Formats: sequence, C-alpha cells, structure tokens
Amino acid sequence: MTKPRDIASIRAGLHRALGLLPEDRIATATGKSASLFRKCADPDNKRHRLQAEDAVALDAACVVAGERAHILESYRQALDARVAELGGPCAHRADDPLRRVAQATRELGAIAGAVAEAEQPPTPETTQRIANLVDRALDTLTHLKNDLRETARDTSAAQAAE
Repeated sequence: MTKPRDIASIRAGLHRALGLLPEDRIATATGKSASLFRKCADPDNKRHRLQAEDAVALDAACVVAGERAHILESYRQALDARVAELGGPCAHRADDPLRRVAQATRELGAIAGAVAEAEQPPTPETTQRIANLVDRALDTLTHLKNDLRETARDTSAAQAAE
C-alpha cells in the first residue's frame, strides 16, 4: 500500500520517478539499487535521504524516458514553501484553476499560430520567439498545478482540523 506523502515533497517526486523507471534503468543511472531509493522515498524512514547527485541522475533517466523531471519539480515546490515559511517573497499567487486553464489555452493557441506562420526553416529569431511562448505556457501550467496543490493542501488541512 502506498504511504501518504506531501505532494510537494522531494520524497513524493522521488516516488513518482521510481514509479516510472524500471529497476535496471535506476541502477544504470545511479549505480545503486532501486530498493535504496524506495527507502529514501519512504516518509517514515528518516535515516535514508536522497543525495543531490542521485536526484540528478534519476531525473535525467526520467527525461530520457520521455517523462518530466519529477524530483526537480518537487524540489522547486519545497524551496518555494521554505522561502515562504522564512518570510521571503511568495513565488506563487493562487488563482482560479479554470482561469489558469483559459490562460494556458490562449498561450497554446499563440504557440500554434507562431509555428504555423514560421518560415521553414525557422530563423533563430523566430525559434527564440516560439521558445519564449512555450516557456510562458509552461509557467502558466506550473501555476495551474500549484493552484491545484494548494487547493488539495487546504482541503486536507480543513479535514484534519475537523
């Protein structure tokens, strides 16, 4: 049975990565066994911690497999949370998820239009402009994911308080 993890924790990102990678890929990428990383992903196991070099290797293996860098995403969220705890600037401003979806849809439409209008082969300037549009859409999608996570955290906290 899967143990509950804070969805924005590094352990949760590691758990997602382990679910995507076969054991032989994990061993090839890190030189270590998958069982070690399962211990690192266990929220009840405080003795085993993921090392930065292993996190990079596992995320690289995920990217090569066509997936996202789940540990890096979790690290960014954990960093943002810690900065906020220390009174630093809030990296995320919550918004209505439907509004974010609408914004992302507009941005994806702008990407499609720019790609359709681009000369073949595209110039370096066109390529950079399209890459900037993609970055903007990815940022919006990341904000959407964070909005959903905040909603889940708020719901969990409210249920725990009852």
